[in-house]
Amino acid sequence: MIKTGQKILTAIVCLAFALCSGCIGKEAATPPAKPKTLIKQDSLALFATAEWLFRQGKNIEAARYLEKARQLDPDSGLLQLEAARILVTRGESEKALLATKKAVEKSPDLIHGWILLGGLYSQKKDVTRAMQAYEKALSLDPDSQETQLLLGMLYWEDGQIERAASLLTVLVNKSPDSALPYYYLGKVYMAQKRYNQAAQNFLRASRLSPRFATARFDLAKAYELQNKNTMAENVYLEILKQNPESARAHDLLGRLYLRTGRTDQALNQFAVVKGLSKSDTDVRIKIGLVHFEQERFAEAAEEFSSILRLEPDNQRARYYLGVSLQEAGDTEEATKVLAEIKPESEFFVDGILHLAEIMDRTDNRDKARALLEKNLSLKPDEPDLMVGLAALLEVDGDLKQAEKLLLRASEQESGNAEIHFRLGVVLDKLSRKEEAMKSLRKAIELDDHHARALNYVGYTLAEKGEDLDEAELLIRRALAVEPYSGFILDSLGWIYYKRGQYDKALVYLERAALSGEEDSVIFEHLGDTAMKLKQYKKAVQAYEHALKQDASQKSKLMPKLKKARNLMKKNIGN
Repeated sequence: MIKTGQKILTAIVCLAFALCSGCIGKEAATPPAKPKTLIKQDSLALFATAEWLFRQGKNIEAARYLEKARQLDPDSGLLQLEAARILVTRGESEKALLATKKAVEKSPDLIHGWILLGGLYSQKKDVTRAMQAYEKALSLDPDSQETQLLLGMLYWEDGQIERAASLLTVLVNKSPDSALPYYYLGKVYMAQKRYNQAAQNFLRASRLSPRFATARFDLAKAYELQNKNTMAENVYLEILKQNPESARAHDLLGRLYLRTGRTDQALNQFAVVKGLSKSDTDVRIKIGLVHFEQERFAEAAEEFSSILRLEPDNQRARYYLGVSLQEAGDTEEATKVLAEIKPESEFFVDGILHLAEIMDRTDNRDKARALLEKNLSLKPDEPDLMVGLAALLEVDGDLKQAEKLLLRASEQESGNAEIHFRLGVVLDKLSRKEEAMKSLRKAIELDDHHARALNYVGYTLAEKGEDLDEAELLIRRALAVEPYSGFILDSLGWIYYKRGQYDKALVYLERAALSGEEDSVIFEHLGDTAMKLKQYKKAVQAYEHALKQDASQKSKLMPKLKKARNLMKKNIGN
């Protein structure tokens, strides 16, 4: 998509007329003192006067003189083009387009007319005609570096990366002292993900034009994409040395610090942005989110609360305040805040889901279900509400109803991996294994980083003892996304157990047990592996912990525990 605005178009107008400097005579190039009367009653004198008035910013008077000149010389393409220039500066693009088309019809060799026509078509997002106009201008003057630059920019903006690269590469060789060709060639390399070459060109552009801040910002971005964070930091600091009040530089530097774990330095940069901004709400929300991500929930809540004191209707701040309070353990206050999110707000559905979560965790599952059912009746096409309600139904064992809701949700958002994952889990619990695996694999197809779907399919294969190699591949992909997940570590350990590689299995299962996941299966697997290795004391401890986690598994776990205890006693006796 082309992004051509009035500023770019005005720049093209200036370029077009710079190209034809000298073609209108000395009267236009060096206007006399402000004329009291017409110099001569001919089009050239009227044109010169119009040009002088235009440069004085008196567009209405200039247009009047120009119209008189056009009446005297109706076949002049140059006069039509001058009229187009005035119309552009007045924001009358449609009229300017008509005037420019007339100009090139009357004077087909008017290179600056074709350039302006290209700019006007670009503004209308008529890519094909814009390119035709620029290409016509280039055919009239193949050595025109200005036209090559404009056409290269257009190719880049339209996504024709190879054509842009070819043209701009030629241009930088022709014009090694001009910053813009290097800059746009850098943009081309960015689109090609050739970040090192992009950085080289942005660096050259910024050195040729030290005040070219945009090139410096893109240079920093290219460094960040290569994980050259120190170099990116230095670029931001150079920008701030030139312009200490650059809110953008402070903001991007803060984000860089945040990504590299320097939270306090990030907050310092955001605080500067807050002081520079006329309206600092967005910055304060960003600061609140930094606190939230660092699990400083009290500080986050205070930041969002202070925003609400000034802007009571700020729904974004209200939502994040509610979630911060929830995470901080103040569920009562969180409930009050979240309940006040307006139905028309983009945060309303998420707020309802958090309210339901609070109710569920405080043993009010019936209220949570009622809340979701009520809001789903008000918003019957909202898939997130369907998924939320289906999750509660699944826990309650109402699997058929959960399936119906998830099927409805998948019709609303067929490309949502999470919905297909939840549906797969429900189908698995309904013992419809083949359908379940199909849905789970669909989730992976839609999102190849969906760790839970990868783990679920991998573990299912491992349990069956089928295709352990594929199972391991899937689980390792899941582990790459969530390296500390106890469930995924357990799955990988169980694959090694199934292969009889008990020493390796023990390594991953012990890590899973230490992950903090309170799941009886993890400890049962650890106990089974310890038994194979004749580490009976460890097996006893694991089975006892598993039984403590889920007493409903007593009939399954007690025989294993008794056997482990007996073997431990015999081992001690021996």
